[in-house]
Amino acid sequence: MAQKSRAHKTCAFRSRIAERLAVAICVALGAALAACHDGNAPAAQTAPLPQVSVTRPQPREVREQLDLSGTVAPSATVTLVARVQGVLKEIGFRDGAYVKQGQVLFRIEPDAYRAQLVYDEAALVNADQELTRQKELTSDNATSESSLQKAQTTRDQALAKRDMSRINLGYTEIRAPFSGRIGARSFDVGNLVGASDSSKLATLDRIQPVYVNFTLNERDANRIGLFTRPPRTVRVNVLGAPAGQGEDAALEFVDTRVDPGSGAIRLRADIANPDAHLIPGMSVEVHIPAGAPQYALLVPDTALLREQAGAFVLIVNGANVIEKRAVVAGGQYGALRAITAGLDANDQVVTGGALAVAPGSKVQVAAAAAQGQS
Repeated sequence: MAQKSRAHKTCAFRSRIAERLAVAICVALGAALAACHDGNAPAAQTAPLPQVSVTRPQPREVREQLDLSGTVAPSATVTLVARVQGVLKEIGFRDGAYVKQGQVLFRIEPDAYRAQLVYDEAALVNADQELTRQKELTSDNATSESSLQKAQTTRDQALAKRDMSRINLGYTEIRAPFSGRIGARSFDVGNLVGASDSSKLATLDRIQPVYVNFTLNERDANRIGLFTRPPRTVRVNVLGAPAGQGEDAALEFVDTRVDPGSGAIRLRADIANPDAHLIPGMSVEVHIPAGAPQYALLVPDTALLREQAGAFVLIVNGANVIEKRAVVAGGQYGALRAITAGLDANDQVVTGGALAVAPGSKVQVAAAAAQGQS
């Protein structure tokens, strides 16, 4: 019995210890949770609002335009070839340089052609003298008519040979037919050229002015009155150039027919290119006026967002909450995009920080951006 009593007391003692330990653990956990809750509450209350940059739409008079892609082409191009055979003696330019009209570009050995000219000139003198003698004899009835005709033919042949020798001697100098930029030479000094029709020496392009070739679809052509009231000028911009740096180009060619396959018509503009910054093969933007000037609200093109339902922008309302606003976008003018519907001039359009916010989010307008709009 004593042993059973001791065993019972031991179990009761262990039970009380376990209960006290459980209570202590619960108290400790509760205190820890309370501490964590109390520590996070101020942090949550003081978390900074996301910052966004905004801008107000800019009212401006704009003119709707068609934005097309064009390609620069030389206004004239010529392939320089050797028209006489000989050793190349001199090259009068650097590859890729700008050359002037009349400048000597290549000189082929002239000695043989100069000697041939001297020979043919002497033969012509002899033929002239013989023709004169035959005419005198004919007047005295001292020679036949056939002898006179033969002398005349010999003299005419000598004259033609002399003239051809002069021409060939002139071909030993190849001069620039117009001012322009010349490509890389195909032969170096010392090479034999003119031995075949494939003796292409270099290519010369006239780049002042240059042409800009582009196409316009039939619908837009009718829209701007291309066939009845064609525009006299277009605007040309280098790809990626800032707004306002374009140049006016005269629309100097409209094709006589619409391509039935593509439904487009070919056009060509002529641009002065005074500083020669446009080179053949370069891609450019062509802008054609498509309507009367009108006022529109412009926002940075980067502020315009798109989804399947259409274009939209994010704005900050009076409560500093992000709103999603559907808009109708118009033409692009440099870095700005015209908005034809959906915005008011006083709206604050988000231009920076849009990726970190969503409609319904409360935000803080960046101080720098706010000052810029005041």
